[in-house]
Amino acid sequence: MEHPRAILFADIAGSTGLYERSGDTVALEAVVNCLDCLKTETLAQNGSVVKTIGDELMAMFDTAAQAILAANAMQSTFEKTIGGKAGIRLRIGCHFGSVIEAEGDCFGDTVNLAARLTALATPDQILTSRETYEALPAYLQATCRKLYSTAVKGRKGKVTIIEALWKQDQGQTVLSDNSISDEAPSKDARISYRGNVWQVDETHHEITIGRDTQSHLVVTTATASRHHASVVLRQGKIVIFDQSSNGTFVQLQNGQNLLLRREELVLAGRVLVGLGAAPETSGDELLVIEVER
Repeated sequence: MEHPRAILFADIAGSTGLYERSGDTVALEAVVNCLDCLKTETLAQNGSVVKTIGDELMAMFDTAAQAILAANAMQSTFEKTIGGKAGIRLRIGCHFGSVIEAEGDCFGDTVNLAARLTALATPDQILTSRETYEALPAYLQATCRKLYSTAVKGRKGKVTIIEALWKQDQGQTVLSDNSISDEAPSKDARISYRGNVWQVDETHHEITIGRDTQSHLVVTTATASRHHASVVLRQGKIVIFDQSSNGTFVQLQNGQNLLLRREELVLAGRVLVGLGAAPETSGDELLVIEVER
């Protein structure tokens, strides 16, 4: 019988070099300790360890959120403790979908795709799928970014590859639930500030924002940088990217709040933007961006 489950593979990268550097006994002990660490984080999220295959662990969870939380904890704990000391790293892939469970093991397309995502991941990376993303709560969706779409053996059509960012300082594009769910091209964006409006469209591809008088949109708030941020029309999407010291605060139309630090965000709908301060405390310095599709 098939059940919806999240399948996660965690693969220890660099173990071959560890055996060469440290010898079989020391390396084997380190790998065993690493696998024990991964098992602990699996159980902490109410998951179950299906099996270990050499230096790889396969785990199963009832929900996508449990799998991503476990993956985040695995990477964080691994980096700070055993893996960091041993000079080895972790690659993780997971997918949420239907699974066939039989005789203590599990089978099916979900397992195959999770394994494929693990193979595509680089050390320190967590890769998942669009289906997994859509099954996540909003606060975890906000830590994800779309990477690319690719063909996967055994599947019709392409798979959308999503990265789950487990470190706040990864400096990568963050995608919220309102940006990844709608891939329709954007027509334009209107930026409102102190009663004035700036347009981003096919004619004006970029609006720069900052205290510098050469910026398209000049602001006066002390928390803003001279060259604080830009709103750009790129490949049919409206993107805001932060270049500041204090960060750019974005409040999405669903009420979710994000802080960008040298990061970028694909925008959709109506968002509120604070430059170096939260939107609710920005007063007259608040920017409103409305994206049309």
